[in-house]
Amino acid sequence: MEESEQVSDAARKSFDRAGGHATDRAGGRFVDLLAAALAKRGALIASNRTQALRVFSGDAEGAPGVFVDVYGPAGASGAVMMVYEGRAPKMFMGEGAQRMAADVLAVLAASSLGVTAVYVKPFPKDRAKLGGEMPEEVTSATPAAGTAMGEAMVVCEIDWNLEVRLFDGLSTGLFLDQRENRAAMALAVKRRMEKNGERLAVLNTFAYTCAFSVAAARAGAETTSVDVSGRYLEWGKRNFAHNKIDVSEQAAARAGTGGGHRFAKMDTFEFFAYAKRKGLKYDLIILDPPSFAAGSKKKGIKPFSSTADYGRLVKEAAALLRPHGAIFASTNTQELCVAPMAGEVIRLEREIVKALGREPRWLKLPAAASDFAMEEGRFAARFFAV
Repeated sequence: MEESEQVSDAARKSFDRAGGHATDRAGGRFVDLLAAALAKRGALIASNRTQALRVFSGDAEGAPGVFVDVYGPAGASGAVMMVYEGRAPKMFMGEGAQRMAADVLAVLAASSLGVTAVYVKPFPKDRAKLGGEMPEEVTSATPAAGTAMGEAMVVCEIDWNLEVRLFDGLSTGLFLDQRENRAAMALAVKRRMEKNGERLAVLNTFAYTCAFSVAAARAGAETTSVDVSGRYLEWGKRNFAHNKIDVSEQAAARAGTGGGHRFAKMDTFEFFAYAKRKGLKYDLIILDPPSFAAGSKKKGIKPFSSTADYGRLVKEAAALLRPHGAIFASTNTQELCVAPMAGEVIRLEREIVKALGREPRWLKLPAAASDFAMEEGRFAARFFAV
């Protein structure tokens, strides 16, 4: 067991001892913790920079394995409470989750966020046991507390609109921790275009619902979004539509060869090979892979593991860059987010240098937003020119 896990386990047991199984004492303690966490985010909430934010960060704020996100405009927003089996206090598991959701709703409804519903997403210790089937509670329109919300909502983040779904399985369609990195990529695109006067080509791999692509497109870039899931790419196209960006084939044709916005339902390495054959080049490549992705024998796609394959990912991406091109590399794989010893660089950075065979020119990324500032070490990202 790692040190962080030991700390988390000790904190969970301490929390359980504070009130046993969903007693008033423990429930009251969490309400206080949530209110304190909300107060820390007052400036972010007041700034109107985003309609999607994290309002409670698990271990860092006193309740291991419990995270709360809020989506939507004030007075019509919904919250998602994520509970991780084996890490969260007992009071958040089973029937206790519904009682805790009611407490969460009471705090968030009374705040300036005006939350009207709380959905609970229990994350099993071993997701393989789900067998591909999602528990009813993560797909039901009926929340654990509050009034049912619509199937989808559009939230405003910085300068773009993105679609989220609060009961569409274990995810919502938007990774909130990447908000400031999306803004950084949009700014990098804008500055480079202002300097050179040419439209940039951005390749977004493992694109999911294409939020990075939308941010780059809003800044003026042409984009290519790659993902193995046709469903998520269709979601991505809706995100473009929410921003009044035409992604039709006619629009791409009007933009010229390689122009416009394109979507490729392909494995990332398969696309890299395709791009190499076609001589496609890009000014910015986004790498934000999952920790692990199952392969497909039928489609000839090998399983992907960030710890094993990140170096190859960087090397093949770098081969597709135009002169002065850059790569944004991100991960939430814990092994890549930490340094082997104090004072050393994190493993992600070492994998990048090893893949390139030299030190790249490191580019500056923004600090984590205030709602994720206490989760440093759970995510890592590097931005560099090759």
